[in-house]
Amino acid sequence: MIRRSPIARADASAARPGAVRDAEPEAAWATVCFRPPGTGAPPREAGFRGGPACVVWRTRAAHGPALVRFDALPVTERGCAYRHPSPCLHPPGRLPCDTHLWADADGPEALRAHADVLVSRVPRAVTEARRRVRVLLAEHPGCLAAVVPGFGAGCVVGVRRAAGDPWCARLERGGPRAPASPQAVASVLHAWVAAGGAPGALRAVVPAFPG
Repeated sequence: MIRRSPIARADASAARPGAVRDAEPEAAWATVCFRPPGTGAPPREAGFRGGPACVVWRTRAAHGPALVRFDALPVTERGCAYRHPSPCLHPPGRLPCDTHLWADADGPEALRAHADVLVSRVPRAVTEARRRVRVLLAEHPGCLAAVVPGFGAGCVVGVRRAAGDPWCARLERGGPRAPASPQAVASVLHAWVAAGGAPGALRAVVPAFPG
């Protein structure tokens, strides 16, 4: 599912082009593909610099692979452009592909205002992380999901509901040596919910190639 965000540009001062070149971007399109069997081995790299992140999602009764691709927003002297990434060309998987906009929860408001998913990069204790997730969703009504990493290998995640408080839980993201990134966890959660999955069914998003 592709969010139809308006074509817009953030202020150049907020986008900080120099900082984005030297570090992970403050916002990116994330495309999650629930890979069908027999489509070949996914690449071993993960993250923004290495390419797509290969992960395994798990529920109590099932599990399966997913490929998360990040396309950083193009940055110019005028700011960030919100052009959509190229569509998926592979056969459909067991769930539909999902494309959405991810933004750093502590980044510029001009980027957070358009985000479908907000991710904090600062680990917090579980109680504090839950509080942070609820605040992020309350302050950004256009955002479906928010994720805050915990100390260790888990993430506290939250999903907006039509009525009442958001759903919150702690998801496993792999062992301490090589856990899945909070961005990958957030994106798989968004794709899962966008496909009609109950957020409470998802238990873990872990690397396909741990270590």
